[in-house]
Amino acid sequence: MQSLQDRQAADARVNALFVGWINKVAVIGAALTIIGAVALLLVAFETTSETGVRALKTDYRVFWGAARLALEGDFLGPFDIDRLAAVHNVNPEEWMPWLYPPGYLFVIMPLGAFSYAVSFLIATVISVVLLTWAVRTFTAGSVFALFAFALAPAYMPALILGQNSLVWFAGLLAALAALRQERWILAGIFIGILTLKPHLGLMIPFALLAAGYWRTILAATVTAIVIAVVPTFVTGFAYWPLFLERLGDQGDMVRQSITTLHLMVGTLRMMVLAGIDRDFAFLAQFGFMGISALLVLLVWRSKTVGFDAKVATLLAAMFLSAPYMWYYDATVMALLGLFLVRAGILQRKWPDLLLLFVLWMGGGARASAIFVPGVLQDIPWSFITAPAVLISFGLCLSHYLGSRRVTVTA
Repeated sequence: MQSLQDRQAADARVNALFVGWINKVAVIGAALTIIGAVALLLVAFETTSETGVRALKTDYRVFWGAARLALEGDFLGPFDIDRLAAVHNVNPEEWMPWLYPPGYLFVIMPLGAFSYAVSFLIATVISVVLLTWAVRTFTAGSVFALFAFALAPAYMPALILGQNSLVWFAGLLAALAALRQERWILAGIFIGILTLKPHLGLMIPFALLAAGYWRTILAATVTAIVIAVVPTFVTGFAYWPLFLERLGDQGDMVRQSITTLHLMVGTLRMMVLAGIDRDFAFLAQFGFMGISALLVLLVWRSKTVGFDAKVATLLAAMFLSAPYMWYYDATVMALLGLFLVRAGILQRKWPDLLLLFVLWMGGGARASAIFVPGVLQDIPWSFITAPAVLISFGLCLSHYLGSRRVTVTA
């Protein structure tokens, strides 16, 4: 899917970027990400050593609680808010539901065998190791590029909350690496596994269909069916109605509370903050989904757009099409920046570097408010994150149109 010459050209662009002061910025950003993650881990060990404290008030308490219930053989218990809260014992009245299919419950079940702090540590290490392993093939052998995109500040929300975004994007990068090497079946297996957290992958089928990767589609479909059906024989088929009901409840909650959900950073949140009527904003979000899907179809069908530009388009479309883009899923922004550089769309020019910096930061600045509460919490971050991705999307569109003009001229 990508010739050796094109890959070498993309690698050269990465190496050309990471020289001089940018290397220092990369190291500082990686260090801040590590400090944030380690600080939360230390808080977890210190706090949960107190009598009666089982978990921190972070998202990871849901994963840990669900895993412990599954180890006890109570596979439906995670859908009971009270039952789940009784396990982690943190704010039982707060809405923090379990929203995953049975396959994911089986994946994390071993983590329930440990205390919250130890489990949190293991999950954090796994997340960082997997993303580092997956992104390394796209960083051109540059140590500084690897620091920048294996430990970008955009990943900090996922790390301090214990969310699974890094693992999901590691799987996506592994699938993309397999596609680049024309290992169609392996790519499909990775993509099928991504259905364990399906809402971020809405645009992937459009890319595969447009490119005509039928073996990848078949492998992904079979993998998705297997990891959905096999665990169901253990959890029981009653799992799925509860799962769908809880997804509906979550959707209703978001629709009703969109004006107060300060940790959302996507286009939907931006429109609501801009004063657009809530119902119209939801309709407009479907418009973003449609436009995103259309550009993905056009770009991935193109014979003149390079691999890295296709990936950048897909990543931008993922952000824009996601109905509920939380700041821990804005992990995608840093990876979008990487592929924009690889494609030659962003270069070592100040306007480009400014956009790259915003993408690289993602929701990291907002996440740091957990350590320095105050002004950072009050900034409407969706007015920064969403426009940055919209600009990136526009650059991808311009790149596509430019490739068409070159073809017509030739």
